[in-house]
Amino acid sequence: MTPCPKAAELSQSLNEILAHIVDLTKAQLDAFQENREGEMMRLDKELENAIGKKERAIGALREHRREHHCAA
Repeated sequence: MTPCPKAAELSQSLNEILAHIVDLTKAQLDAFQENREGEMMRLDKELENAIGKKERAIGALREHRREHHCAA
């Protein structure tokens, strides 16, 4: 079965978003441990936005797979 290009694109996007969440979380942990509250709060807002993007990306991938019966 030939991989679906759109499913692969959506999967790659989700992968990138999840990796970004990992990076933000590590940066926020560092800021917390170093008592940099301003930086920690800034990163918290970025994390909230990234989590929203992740949820939308998962929804888009699931919808595409359901509609087209395909996988990445």
